[in-house]
Amino acid sequence: MATPIINFASLGYDGSNDFISFEKNPNDIRITGDFVSGQPTIQNCVVTLGPLEFSDLMVGMVIVASGKLSGDAIITDISGDTITVNQNAIANGTSSLARIRPPKGQYLFISASFTKIGDGYPTDARAITGSEDTDYDSNLPAWGIAAPLAYTGSVSSTIKGLYGQYKITKIVSRNSSQNINFFASASDTLPSFIEDEGTQISAGGSDLLVSEIQNDLITIAGFQDIDGGQGLGLAGYQTAVGSIFATLISASAVFPFTGSAQITGSLSVTGSSIVSLGDSKNFLINSELAPTQSLFKISDEGIATFRVQPDGSTPTAVEGGLYFTTSSAYIGFKD
Repeated sequence: MATPIINFASLGYDGSNDFISFEKNPNDIRITGDFVSGQPTIQNCVVTLGPLEFSDLMVGMVIVASGKLSGDAIITDISGDTITVNQNAIANGTSSLARIRPPKGQYLFISASFTKIGDGYPTDARAITGSEDTDYDSNLPAWGIAAPLAYTGSVSSTIKGLYGQYKITKIVSRNSSQNINFFASASDTLPSFIEDEGTQISAGGSDLLVSEIQNDLITIAGFQDIDGGQGLGLAGYQTAVGSIFATLISASAVFPFTGSAQITGSLSVTGSSIVSLGDSKNFLINSELAPTQSLFKISDEGIATFRVQPDGSTPTAVEGGLYFTTSSAYIGFKD
């Protein structure tokens, strides 16, 4: 089996101007639309400001319309030129202004510049696709970034030595072979890609490590390889090691355990052991030599069934033992 090769390069970004997050540049995407009091739909929507087309807006984004919505609303559906949000409008409005920004954990990079030190793949930004793009090949690794972080509330002040990992989810546009507009998002499920509640990608940063993702990990590199700091090159493994160790000592990786587990060898349990059976579930004990033959089964109705042994075979008496054939039942007890 060939050893996986994780390809990588770097992306430069202007965190002050060409970067939109939940807290940074939240007014840079604007639309107009028609609001009806008591209704959750905004009709006849048109993008009037920002780097996105209307088709680039996504469910989950945050929308604010002063006097028309009560605080932050979340987009729950987009159909045609109509946006549906998770609350009803509090007033009527025609061609009313609204502002849209990504939710926490999602980021829009505008005109990020591609740099590849030396030779190899990827040769330019056209090789990078988002995991949600129509031309993305799901048989190939997805692309992710390692980025410097800042504390929420002070998003332009980079925390030295603190980095996060994010998946590139959507390429919005390619300005050239060297510049792309793209969305990157944290994950709710991949341990290495979950964003801490109190941090976000720094608006004071300028470089990203862009890397293919293998086994939920991005690559490691030196600053000579990515035109950035050594910390950025190590960032993928900094977050990965911590999350992997957290998983190993969590309830999801040791008993008590949720999910399927296969144990080969002996298992010793000290303390109570409870087996909960749901609908159409059984507790089975099988023979290692004949695994399709059940030696003992308890159904979800509480019916215990012992294996039926061959007729004409008299078992060795064992105190407390039960033995069944098609015509006989043996019970071992002390006389």
